[in-house]
Amino acid sequence: MGGEGNPAPLEGRFFSAMAGLCPGWPGGRYVCAFSGGGDSTALLALLAAFLPAERLLAAHLDHGLREGSGLEAQAAAETAGSLGVRCVLGRAGVADLARERGKGLEEAARSARYRFLARVSREWPGDWVVTAHQAEDQAETVIMKLARGAGPGALVGIGARAALGDGATVVRPLLGESRPGLMAYLAERGLGFVTDPSNRDERFGRNLVRRRILPELERLNPAYLAAFGRAAAIAAGEEEFWEAHLDALMARLGFKGDRGWYAVLAEGLAGLGPAERRRVLGRLMRLVRADKPGGGEPVSLAGVEAAMAFLENPGAGGLDVPGGRRVELRGRYAYVGPASRLGAKKGG
Repeated sequence: MGGEGNPAPLEGRFFSAMAGLCPGWPGGRYVCAFSGGGDSTALLALLAAFLPAERLLAAHLDHGLREGSGLEAQAAAETAGSLGVRCVLGRAGVADLARERGKGLEEAARSARYRFLARVSREWPGDWVVTAHQAEDQAETVIMKLARGAGPGALVGIGARAALGDGATVVRPLLGESRPGLMAYLAERGLGFVTDPSNRDERFGRNLVRRRILPELERLNPAYLAAFGRAAAIAAGEEEFWEAHLDALMARLGFKGDRGWYAVLAEGLAGLGPAERRRVLGRLMRLVRADKPGGGEPVSLAGVEAAMAFLENPGAGGLDVPGGRRVELRGRYAYVGPASRLGAKKGG
């Protein structure tokens, strides 16, 4: 993975990755999610190597979580300027958002960041949003999902391309690259970057995985990143099969949607095996929050299992399940929609 200390091949691999993700590359307009850290600085430098300034924009969101974050935002803008790229700055009170919505800081920061990127992409406008997720991020994501009890789809980790909301598409061309390889590229270019002190705070799950678990995995298998990459590629192929199978299955089950609620025939759903039932309910749950930037709250296996248990022994009304969804049995149909605590209007 990665090509440490060999920056020229990195540029070639990056160009190929972008061509595979963005039809027409290097044509189009690109918004780079830019924290000012090492990974995103490498990404911005790579994009700037192939794009004229008028078709590239850096977007930095200050999460407002600590003193000095405003200075870091200005430093990020200066770094972007040194690469000839304009930088748009935004600010979000992530701690307040987390309290208001009952989320953890990491989840609230992620939601705020994707909302910001979607808005910048819409207003500029841009054709693609590019993020600097790399191989270690992929491994961290898989480990965290599995630790929380996710299903087999967790092995896919971070998708290389996904809908962002508001018509924007996010692409992640560095998923096959390692952090040391990106740092070597920066060193070769003589580029500095901002170090976020919160990256050392092991109260955040991702930092704990990065600082404690990944080094142990490397001791177990020095090529663990390549192994994770292979597992993710295999899992992605499995998910493609399931998605095609679900398209036909949902049609057979009388799938319908109305004002944010989605439904299938309850009797048909009950007649499926557990694996198909789990997949159908998972898709319904994803649809409920698909209009939110970044995909809204993730679908949890706990939420799917709770919905399955409710439909096997339905009570009066419905049930709010983990992940901000609600399941109800109405007549012949099993419905999934927003959790009642969100105050969303229900469809008929």
